[in-house]
Amino acid sequence: MSDEEIGFAERAKLAIVKVLPERQIIIRTEGETSYLTLSTRLQAALVVSWIAVTGWTGFATIGYGMQHSLIAQKNESIANSRVAYRELLDQVSDYQLSVVGITRDLKETEAHLRRLFSQNEALREDLSTTEVALRSSEAERQRIAVARQGLGGQIEMLGEELGRMSSKNDALEAHIGTLRAHLEMVEAEKAEIAAERAALDDRLWGLHNSLESSSTKIATLEDNVRALKSDLRSVILERSAIAADNDGLRGNLARLEDQITVLKDTHRAELRNIAERTLEQIVTVEEVIKNTGLNVDELAPLPDDQLMGQGGPFVPYHPDMDVEADSDGLRVSLDRRIDRWKQLNEVFRALPLAAPMKSYRMTSRYGRRKDPFNNRWAMHSGLDFSAPYRSPILAPAPGVVKFANWRSRYGRVVEIDHGFGMMTRFAHMAKITVKQGDVVEVGDQVGQLGSSGRSTGPHLHYEIHYKGKTVNPLKFVRAGKDVQQ
Repeated sequence: MSDEEIGFAERAKLAIVKVLPERQIIIRTEGETSYLTLSTRLQAALVVSWIAVTGWTGFATIGYGMQHSLIAQKNESIANSRVAYRELLDQVSDYQLSVVGITRDLKETEAHLRRLFSQNEALREDLSTTEVALRSSEAERQRIAVARQGLGGQIEMLGEELGRMSSKNDALEAHIGTLRAHLEMVEAEKAEIAAERAALDDRLWGLHNSLESSSTKIATLEDNVRALKSDLRSVILERSAIAADNDGLRGNLARLEDQITVLKDTHRAELRNIAERTLEQIVTVEEVIKNTGLNVDELAPLPDDQLMGQGGPFVPYHPDMDVEADSDGLRVSLDRRIDRWKQLNEVFRALPLAAPMKSYRMTSRYGRRKDPFNNRWAMHSGLDFSAPYRSPILAPAPGVVKFANWRSRYGRVVEIDHGFGMMTRFAHMAKITVKQGDVVEVGDQVGQLGSSGRSTGPHLHYEIHYKGKTVNPLKFVRAGKDVQQ
C-alpha cells in the first residue's frame, strides 16, 4: 500500500472518530449507577446496518409498488372479461324470453280458434230449437185471441171502477189540502214555541252560570226569577233543584278548601325539607372546599351581610337563607339556597379532587425535601406518584388544555386550566395524548407516566396552582376520597 493510500485511510479514520466519538449511557437502578459504553466501531456498525436496512426497505417498497401496478392491470382485464360475459348472458336470456313469448301467443291463438268452433256448433243447435218453437207458437196465438175477448170485458169493468175511484180521490185531495193548511199553522206555532223555549234556555243557562260564578249574585237572580214567574214557570220548578245543587257546590267548595289547606301544608313541608337538604349540601361542599385549603369566600363570595357562627365546624349562615313561615318567604329562601348551591357546585366541579392515576404509590410529598440529585434541601412544589412505566395519567377535573409540550426540567408537560384560578400540571411524561385547546372531562387520559426531563426514574410529578401559586395537592386528593366515602 502506498503512502498516499495510507494517509487517506488515516484521515478517514480520524473523520469517523470525530463524527462518532466514544459515548457512555448512564443507567440508574434502585440507587445504583452503571455505565454502558458505545465504542466508535459499534456506532459505525450500527450506522452501516441502518443504511443497509434503509436501502433494502426502499428497494422492497419499489418492487412492491411495481407488482401492485401489474396486479391492478390484470384485475382490470379480468373485470372487463366478466362484464363481456355478463352481457352475452343477458342477450341469451333475451332470446329465450322472445321464444317463450312466441310459444305463448301460438297457444292462445289455438285456444281462440277452438272457442270459435264450439260457438258455431252452439248457434246451429239454437237455430233448430227456434224452428220448433215457431211451429208451436201458432196454436198459442189462437188461445191468446180467445183470452183477449175475455180481457176486454174485464177492462170495461175496471174503467167504471176507476171512475168511482177518481171521485173519491178528488174528495181526499180536498181533505189533504185542509190538513196541509192546518199543519202549516201548527208548524208556525211550533216554531214560535221553539224560539220561546230557546230564549228560555238561554236565560236558564245565564242564570245557572251566574249562580255558580258568585254567591253574592244569588239575591239578584232570585229577584229576576220572581219578575219572570209569569213567563218562566219552568224556571220556578227548577229553582229548588238549582238551590240544592248550589248547596252541594258549597259543600264541595268547603271540602276543596280543606284539601287545598292540607296540600299547602304538605307543599310547605316539602319545600322546608328541600331547603334543609339544600343547606346540608351547601355545608358539605363548603367543608370539602375548606379541606383543600382554599378560601371559600374568594371562590364563591357570599352577600355582604353574611353571618358566621363561632366555634364548631364551618357552617355558613345568612338571614336570607333562613326558612320563612309563609309560603312566599319559604320559596324565596329556597331560591336563595338553590342559587348558593349552584354557585358552589360550579366551583366544586372545577376542583381537582380526583387522583391523577387509578393505582399508584406516593414517593414524595409536597414541601421541603432533599433534592435527589445534589442532596440539598429544596422546595418540592407537588407530589410524586410511582407506578409502572407508561401507566395512564388522568384528568382530575374538567378543564381546557393550556400547554402540552416539552419544558426544561419538567420534560413532557401537560397543563390544564379548570377555571376559578385552578390549574394542574403533569410532568416527566413518556407520552402526551392531548393537544393545546382540547376540552377534557374527569377521568380522560392526558398522557403516560415516564421519566423525561430532570428525573431519576419513571414517576409522575403532579402540581396544583391556585391564582399562580402552588398548593398542596395531597389535601385535594384526601378531600376527594372523603367525598367518595
